[in-house]
Amino acid sequence: ISGHDGGTGASPISSIKHAGGPWELGLTETHQTLIENGLRERVILRVDGGFRSGVDVLMAAAMGADEYGFGSLAMIATGCVMARICHTNNCPVGVASQREELRARFPGVPGDLVNFFLYVAEEVRGMLAQLGYEKLDDIIGRTDLLKPRDISLVKTQHLDLNYILSNVGLPKWSSTAIRTQEVHSNGPVLDDILLSDPE
Repeated sequence: ISGHDGGTGASPISSIKHAGGPWELGLTETHQTLIENGLRERVILRVDGGFRSGVDVLMAAAMGADEYGFGSLAMIATGCVMARICHTNNCPVGVASQREELRARFPGVPGDLVNFFLYVAEEVRGMLAQLGYEKLDDIIGRTDLLKPRDISLVKTQHLDLNYILSNVGLPKWSSTAIRTQEVHSNGPVLDDILLSDPE
């Protein structure tokens, strides 16, 4: 489930300017519908779009997500300047370019990205400890942990968060069990033959 503002500079201009919505709505609706129909345990919900910190990960987990994606911020951690011209092959810092002279400008170091994710994980661990939980799986679907702020803004005075914060139940078991299951197969397909070792 992807949300936010329509993608990075590699997205079509029409998507960047005229698409995108909050991941919270899509995630909440999907999680609730799957719970109501007894299908939640068969699915791993992955969410992304505008994630910036461990707080976003915890909010997504409380709304029902099992996995969390960082896109633009991970690119920024490696040196992206968000010029929004990825699709033109003219990235000024060589992050999204095939041109050798631009790729030579790439400032990224793998350690920077590793450090970013280590700090996000540490923030998640610290906040889970403050809440009294051992692991992230313990709060998946726990919308009762979320509370609206007591701030009244003109833009949000008529906003009703009851749908997002409604509690329809929890998955019967952890998504970890799904991730460790053997992947089902639809039988042999042409891709398997084409990608197999020729020997």
